[in-house]
Amino acid sequence: MKVNTINVTEMADDAILGITSFSTDEEGKAEAEERFRFCVKNNGDSVTDQEMEACIEDGYFEQGNYQVFITWSEGS
Repeated sequence: MKVNTINVTEMADDAILGITSFSTDEEGKAEAEERFRFCVKNNGDSVTDQEMEACIEDGYFEQGNYQVFITWSEGS
C-alpha cells in the first residue's frame, strides 16, 4: 500500500542520512517544515528567517557536502 506523505530527506556526500515522513494534512505540513528548519539550523552556519523561508519554498538547502530536501510523495 502506498500513502501520501511529506518527506524530509537529509544527505551528505551523496549518501542518505535519513528520511522522516509526515502526513499531508496541515499538522503534517507544519511538522515537516519544523523538521526541515531543525536540520538547516543544525547544519547551516547562520541562516536568516528570509533565507529559511526561501529554502522551504524551494524545498532545498545545501551547505558544503550537506543537503536537506522537502518532497511530497503521492501514493496510488
